[in-house]
Amino acid sequence: MRKTTFLTGLVLTLGLGSAAQAKQTPALDVPVVQVKDTTKVLVDSVEFIPVETDELIQDRLSCLEQEIPLEFNKQVRGLIDYFTIRNRKYTRRVLERKPLYFPMFERYLAKHNMPDELKYLAVVESALLPKAVSSAKAVGLWQFMDFTGRDFRLVQNHYLDERMDPEKSTEAACKFLKQLYRMFGSWEMALAAYNCGPGNVKKAIARSGGKKTFWGIYPYLPKETRAYVPSFTALVYTLNHAEDHNLHPAKLQLPIAMDTVLISQPLDLKLLAKQLNLPEERIADLNPALKLKHIPENVTNFPLRIPADVRPFLAENRMAILDSARYVAPARTKLPSLQEVPTTILAKADPIAPDSTVKTFYTVRPNDNLSKIAKDQNVTIEQLKAWNKISGSILAANQKLIVFKPETKEILDTKPKETPAAETKLLASAEDLSAPVGKNAGPNANSVPKENAATAMLSSKQASSKKKVEVEKPQTVHHVQPGDTLWNISRRYNNVSVEKLRKANKLKGDELKPGMKLIVG
Repeated sequence: MRKTTFLTGLVLTLGLGSAAQAKQTPALDVPVVQVKDTTKVLVDSVEFIPVETDELIQDRLSCLEQEIPLEFNKQVRGLIDYFTIRNRKYTRRVLERKPLYFPMFERYLAKHNMPDELKYLAVVESALLPKAVSSAKAVGLWQFMDFTGRDFRLVQNHYLDERMDPEKSTEAACKFLKQLYRMFGSWEMALAAYNCGPGNVKKAIARSGGKKTFWGIYPYLPKETRAYVPSFTALVYTLNHAEDHNLHPAKLQLPIAMDTVLISQPLDLKLLAKQLNLPEERIADLNPALKLKHIPENVTNFPLRIPADVRPFLAENRMAILDSARYVAPARTKLPSLQEVPTTILAKADPIAPDSTVKTFYTVRPNDNLSKIAKDQNVTIEQLKAWNKISGSILAANQKLIVFKPETKEILDTKPKETPAAETKLLASAEDLSAPVGKNAGPNANSVPKENAATAMLSSKQASSKKKVEVEKPQTVHHVQPGDTLWNISRRYNNVSVEKLRKANKLKGDELKPGMKLIVG
């Protein structure tokens, strides 16, 4: 799934592949006190750190073992010592977050009829941090790569990354692990495949001569994956026997009752928290999938999580509160016209759109990238990033990008602007129109008053210059994937009704075939 995870990268960096031997005292520069059969290490004359024997740890693991084997060996022992002796600070922080996420993990695992102990995998992946990002750009509690997240319908765009949504990413992780278990028939093998991908596990099976257990293919797996399952076993032990190792959380993070409100306007999360008399970051913390501290424009029916106890107050004062918390984008700096900017510095101009532009939308297609889109739309990559607040270069299929384009005017006259002298000639030509047509014509024959003729010609010229060519809004097209239905497609595109989808695409029924192109907006 990725090359380096949040935790195992740290473990490998510290070189914890080898274990402490059973009855050895850890190599720590502190006094040691022997208490019965357990060695206790005194640290800073304040904290006693128990160091248990191999026999006791092995016995405890056998009592914890359920559906997933918890094998004890020197690799597992070394990692147990890491979590209980060398990095006690890390373990305490995980213990603080455990009440916040474990009950939710247990609900989803029970829903999918999966082993309860799989909840400890999220600790291996992210240390229970919903916004964790690995060096390989895996994101969230379950460390999904961007492409794997999309495979499991986790939305990723310029303002939202559902890999950081605790509930949606947990649902996706359950489905992915279930898929891997069906593939390999073993939870240990499924865990290894979750870390390095099913392809690498299959290669390890082939290199081992067909062995199909984790410890059978262990020498043929990537280095990080070899520490992955032992880390899982070590954390199952550590989090169940933390008190036996004198490990206690400083402050527990407890879940709060939540409710959701549908938001269809730009909204500043800090201002909303202030209006609801909540800590400044409370709304943002409850919605970790939001990459911004606000809900941007053009978003409809966004399900925003709020504390359940403030829902009645918001319901009574909804209009006033949402209006006070409305997000206002920073004012854009007006740029000089293209005629005023030397061509040598046009490429370096401020990417914010000038006033003389029209806002359009471009829907990202599969295989699109910023360079290709910038070239097609005749803009720069810097402009695309600024307009859409993109920090990196990753785009999601069907993502809508804002593109500002110059207003197009109908060109009727390519001559230079008239000078005062030219205007005099124009009036003179208007006077000529009032002259008699024939040699003997009377003073009023076929004549036009001088003032009216000049006014008519100037008004005509001004009216023509105001004609603009309308900018056609691009259609949003969805490429049907296996498993797509009109219902789930409608949910992904701002809840457009199924009936509108049928009508827009002239569908008689609900049957869809992979590869079909549907107009969705």
